[in-house]
Amino acid sequence: MDTRALSSLRVLLRTFPSSHYALLSLFLFIGLELLFIVHRWLPLLLSILLAVLIMGIILIRSEEGDQFHPTQTILPTIAAFGFAALAVYLPLTFFIHIYFILCATAFFFILKYGAKQAWPTWNTVISLAVLTTAVAPIIGWRFTLYSPVWAMIALLFPVIALMAFQSLLRYTPRMSEAGFIALAIAFVLSEFIWVLQFLPLHFIVQTGCVVAVYYTILHSITGVYEKSMNRQRALEYAVVGAIALALLLFTARWS
Repeated sequence: MDTRALSSLRVLLRTFPSSHYALLSLFLFIGLELLFIVHRWLPLLLSILLAVLIMGIILIRSEEGDQFHPTQTILPTIAAFGFAALAVYLPLTFFIHIYFILCATAFFFILKYGAKQAWPTWNTVISLAVLTTAVAPIIGWRFTLYSPVWAMIALLFPVIALMAFQSLLRYTPRMSEAGFIALAIAFVLSEFIWVLQFLPLHFIVQTGCVVAVYYTILHSITGVYEKSMNRQRALEYAVVGAIALALLLFTARWS
């Protein structure tokens, strides 16, 4: 075996078998598989899975001592919920097993990088994907089960607020400041989601619109804290958000 192969093997062994992150990600994969093997009591099984994952996240993150903060459990918990809830809308084919593998892999990187304060870029990228998986099924329940709008907003508001809160903590000097801004973002997006209900758009398209607006707002705020926000940067964010919304609305099937 050549030197390059040995080096790759050492990296693999160092990263996965001894990693608690990998073990918890494997538990998520097995839990998702069980959820869709046992179709009965899906809400109960999902609650148990999330409870065990939360305890595992706290135990793993607390091993880091002073670097651990309870808010670091927010992103992994919402990710686990979103991954499981979105799978309900996927066809029961071989593809769903690939989806579960991708979820477990993403969960590993969330635990290793996305939940840590020292990796703001990882958190920003992963948060958008997690927000998509969490928002889509909640809007989908309104779309498929005709649940009341207030019930949908009541679920979406805390999800958006918590996602924004854990992202803003890396930039704001005080936790209360991050919380206030996160609540404002959640309020604005809740109003935006309420307006979207008057349009004949599929819930996936609505989710894309929500994530595009969230991206624009959050990056504008973090740009202010990083002192990199200027007229050109603000225009760039506005143009990116507008283009994303335009593409979603013009390519969507209105029915």
